[in-house]
Amino acid sequence: MQLTLRKLAPAFAALALVLAGCKTAPTQKADTDAAGTTQPQPSQQATAAAVEFYVAQPDQAPGLMEVKIPDGALYMQRQPVLTRSDLTEAAALVDRQGQNFVGLRFTEEGARKLNDISSKNIGNMLALVIDRELVAAPRIAEPLNRGVLAFSVPSAQAASEIAAKIRGDQPAPANGAGTGATPPSPAAPTAPASKAP
Repeated sequence: MQLTLRKLAPAFAALALVLAGCKTAPTQKADTDAAGTTQPQPSQQATAAAVEFYVAQPDQAPGLMEVKIPDGALYMQRQPVLTRSDLTEAAALVDRQGQNFVGLRFTEEGARKLNDISSKNIGNMLALVIDRELVAAPRIAEPLNRGVLAFSVPSAQAASEIAAKIRGDQPAPANGAGTGATPPSPAAPTAPASKAP
């Protein structure tokens, strides 16, 4: 699999964050049917991004796929351990210090998988790949048993865009004068730290 690299979020001591005090950023609304159930718009379903999570590590091992990053390489399992079908929600969040995150909530089955995968892979990373683009690879520091996880991103715009892609939303028109279709990107991407804090 050939992957491209997006600006990677800084690595955390843990993927699971206490989300108390985080505010959800505004998101687009989906259509609601007569029963009050939220339904994705047909155009959203047709353009939904492929969302996959892979266990990754900084050291080469047999059977792992090498993914080049600015500071070297990550080595990922070839099969995803979680996919979009394991998620129920993706939202852009901001904590009290102004740090931006993408928060994910898993289905009951997805939460069981997440707990099992994280319990067996402490010290490794959980790489998020959207449409064959490596978006984040934070380190797993403890079992993720709450059915939620969050990872930091460099800006509110990045958080909104990533959460929208995960949900399968259509891209929103740019807010603000003079902003183009391509989001600004930093000069040099960063990669997760190779050692746990």
